[in-house]
Amino acid sequence: IGCEDGSVKIFQVVPGGIQFERNLDRRKGRVLCLSWHPSDTHIVAGSIDFFRVIDVTSGQTVQRVMVNHHVEKAKRECVVWAIALLSSGTVVSADSFGRVQFWDWEQGTLAESHTVSTSAVLSLAVSQKEDSMIVGTSTGATYHLQLLPVRLGGLEKRWVRTKPFQFHSHDVRAVAHSPTALISGGLDAQLVIRPLMEKVQKKSYDAALRKFTFPHRRLVSCARKARLLLFQFSQYLELWRLGSTEETGKDGEVLPLCRMPEHLVQLKSKGPEHIYCSSISPCGTWLGYSTASRFQLYRVRCDGDSVSLRKVPKVPKLLPPAYQLQFSANSESLFVASARGSVHVFQLLEPGGCKHLHTLRPPSGCSEAVYLLAPSADGHWLAAVSGDWAIHIYNLKSFKHHCVVPNYDCAVSALAIHPSTNNLVIAYSDQQLFEFSIPERQYTSWSRAVQSRGLHRAWLERDSPITHITFNPKNPSHILLHDTYLLCVLDKSLPLPDDSALLMNQSTLKQLPETARKRQLHAFKICKKFQPLLFMDLLDKNCLVVVERPIMDFKTQLPLPVQQKKFGT
Repeated sequence: IGCEDGSVKIFQVVPGGIQFERNLDRRKGRVLCLSWHPSDTHIVAGSIDFFRVIDVTSGQTVQRVMVNHHVEKAKRECVVWAIALLSSGTVVSADSFGRVQFWDWEQGTLAESHTVSTSAVLSLAVSQKEDSMIVGTSTGATYHLQLLPVRLGGLEKRWVRTKPFQFHSHDVRAVAHSPTALISGGLDAQLVIRPLMEKVQKKSYDAALRKFTFPHRRLVSCARKARLLLFQFSQYLELWRLGSTEETGKDGEVLPLCRMPEHLVQLKSKGPEHIYCSSISPCGTWLGYSTASRFQLYRVRCDGDSVSLRKVPKVPKLLPPAYQLQFSANSESLFVASARGSVHVFQLLEPGGCKHLHTLRPPSGCSEAVYLLAPSADGHWLAAVSGDWAIHIYNLKSFKHHCVVPNYDCAVSALAIHPSTNNLVIAYSDQQLFEFSIPERQYTSWSRAVQSRGLHRAWLERDSPITHITFNPKNPSHILLHDTYLLCVLDKSLPLPDDSALLMNQSTLKQLPETARKRQLHAFKICKKFQPLLFMDLLDKNCLVVVERPIMDFKTQLPLPVQQKKFGT
């Protein structure tokens, strides 16, 4: 750990945390970045105007190199924002002058220098083979550098800037280099994965450029019966009552409201910790949230236009944090997903208390955090997904483990249990969909047909995973799914489209006569009207609630990016 006072401290990673071991050589100047040598013998520390190499065994500085000694009359200080120490002994520094420099640290000499930007280079990551790297800048641009032969077939190699990418609007503070992709995270709240096409063998999901803006976990929860929405922000929660209308209209019409949406209450979390998860019960009378160290449960009372929150006393203490909270369909139980692979079951008591009933544990003894929960509507089953991607099914009547869904080599992005069939519908991060019969402990015939036929190519090439699944009570064959960019009604009674068919064909179908329309019908009905989609759920048989979060709403709150003079302006 590098500190503001110029010291570098070594900590041992121990079960449950870290433990201080010793201080290394302290020198004047803030330590802004650190890098270990792959053999763990040396650490390089970047500061303002210089970097130094420290011998880990002795704890002493063995080399101090000025990064600006070759710049005549440098009028401003040079900040070393990122640094890497390669196995060859080469030190790579990225600085506020927009340079990526390569140093022989033993001699203290500059081997190569590349000015990649007119503004600061803020981040740097090197591939495992040390023949490729990515750097991020304060203009939002990322640059790819590769170690290439000077002559074809020759042994001499030099670093060459090969590819610039402009995927961000603000500072790129974090970058990573995987074997097949360049990954960057910007102040504009976007995570971008740019595949290295020469490393990807075929056109597939791995070959698609992916941009992620919103976290892939629930930030909105809905009390269907009470028509309430709970919004989760970093350090507070907001409870809203939905508006209503008594009018009816045609497709696409905006109806006047007889009752406006109403902000009922804001609940602030104490202390600096962010809220990790939250939930509201279907009846709207219970509300819970968890931070890294505290789990809180509240009783909500709505009397006309007044709303009151009362904290539930003596909530059983659990090992924090809770990774997911989920109320049962009848609002009588609360399921708390733990960081240790188990699920705690609470009974909610009138007028405002709770009791710990049981702790559900996987038979495998997995200690990975549970990050998704799905209870059945009849209160009989609970599906839980842990960090090892295993889906465990528990029987809530006997509190025993029922079965495990067959392993699939991808992360689960969403799952839900059908209210009438108790079939578990699962969406994976590679866009595949499965349906698993919980009572029969096997995939359904529809699921096997989907896997044998395959899903539409346009569906599989989407870069945003399904984040929520629900069902239409009026039609048991309808599955409702959404990601950030589309809302989909999947009709199991219709045939799956083949790759030659148009996946998004709703507007086309409306213009066709009835007979032609029936010939082109397929299972996927897709709507892209609402973007970006943060949440979707059915309130009742005739009402769907959708929450949008326009990206410009929070981009306008960001500081201005580096201003660049453009030709002709």
